[in-house]
Amino acid sequence: MSQPTLDFDLAASVQAKEDGMAKAAERKDSSLGLAREIAVEIATKKGIVTADDVGKELAARGCRDLGPAAGHIFSDKRFEWTGEFTKSSRVSNHARLLRIWRLK
Repeated sequence: MSQPTLDFDLAASVQAKEDGMAKAAERKDSSLGLAREIAVEIATKKGIVTADDVGKELAARGCRDLGPAAGHIFSDKRFEWTGEFTKSSRVSNHARLLRIWRLK
């Protein structure tokens, strides 16, 4: 029985990620805009914001989850990464590291 071939190509991996996020963002355009505005509100109040913060507020407002489009929330030029991470408290994220963002 042969084992499946594993491909390791960082450039192809990054491109596949960006393509998938762009497709997801196209389908969730209005929700993504709302998520970005929520992120601005949170960052204005707290000084920092994460994807978990935005997800919690979207849920509180009765909005559906962004799914892969959430990866585009902070691609807006108004945000910059603080250089810090935190663990996600969302159970389905399995404590994955999230970037911490702030307004420029």
